[in-house]
Amino acid sequence: MFNEYLRRLWDRPASKAKLLMFVVVAGAVMTIYCLVWTMTSSHDIRTDSSQPVRKSQRFSLSNQINSVRQRKAYLDIQCDAMIASGAMNMTLNVSRLSNVIVDDKYRVMYCYVPKVGCSNWKRIFLHMTGMFNKTRKGPEDIEHNEVHFKYVKRLRILSGYSISGIYHRLRNYRKFMFVREPMERLLSAYRDKFAGVGFEDKTFQKIAKEILKRFYPDSPIKENVKKGDVTFLDFVKYLVHGKTFYDDSFEYNEHWERQSRLCYPCQVNYGFIGKYTTLEEDANYILKHTGLSKYTFPKRSVFYNASKTNDKLGNYFSEIPSFYRKRLQKLYKTDYQLFGYKFPLDL
Repeated sequence: MFNEYLRRLWDRPASKAKLLMFVVVAGAVMTIYCLVWTMTSSHDIRTDSSQPVRKSQRFSLSNQINSVRQRKAYLDIQCDAMIASGAMNMTLNVSRLSNVIVDDKYRVMYCYVPKVGCSNWKRIFLHMTGMFNKTRKGPEDIEHNEVHFKYVKRLRILSGYSISGIYHRLRNYRKFMFVREPMERLLSAYRDKFAGVGFEDKTFQKIAKEILKRFYPDSPIKENVKKGDVTFLDFVKYLVHGKTFYDDSFEYNEHWERQSRLCYPCQVNYGFIGKYTTLEEDANYILKHTGLSKYTFPKRSVFYNASKTNDKLGNYFSEIPSFYRKRLQKLYKTDYQLFGYKFPLDL
């Protein structure tokens, strides 16, 4: 009887408009309510009750829980806004989930973003395979070369599963990722891969030659390229100059590809979004709440502490003309919008 009433009500043009307005308003109210609840509630986060918790620890944990929920709520709102405006396509080609590492034993998945502490996370996931049990080697003892080259194929990648296996894991496994301020991450990639130890990789030597050939066709340096030959300005021009800048389907190298293009956070429901600025705190929080409390996130090496990238942003970007800075802002616009960063106007 009630359904018949609704059907008749829907058939009236004026009533249809009112009903649609009611649905829209009700949806908006529920969204605001959920956001407020998410930002203030912390009752469903489990803590280890076997150990007493000091007042200062409770305060710190409460802040971290609120931070976790705020990031997730903010991301959901931004995704909904981009979808509604047509700026975000929800269609996902699961074969592109090649940056999502899977551990079936612990039913957890991590989408790694290069230059956001991913080496240490890979150390933990390698150790979780059990391959180091006989050697009694801890995650912090696994060398850089072993992480990225020697044992990298021991990591299970989500795109390597069957379609049904991928969707099963997306629905049932806990998922997390870490993000970093886009310009800071971009500069970190340049300093490592073109002016640092990462240049030893022939992949980046090849890219350096491409850059020099494009912008300095008559220079002999392009045949015998060395570390530091490609300037930061050359690198930026390479990213935002030419057809690739206008080709939305173009895939950049993962070290400077947009973070939203590596992990698809609007299409994949990540339960936790960590940030590079609070890397160790967030990482240990995740380990505790994903059944991996036996691990402690490895400390960063002296190499990473030698000079902080964010302290050098101003110096490097002072060399970049306004035209190219605006293009960078456009290129990384989605990352800034989704993850709550503001483009540094003073760069």
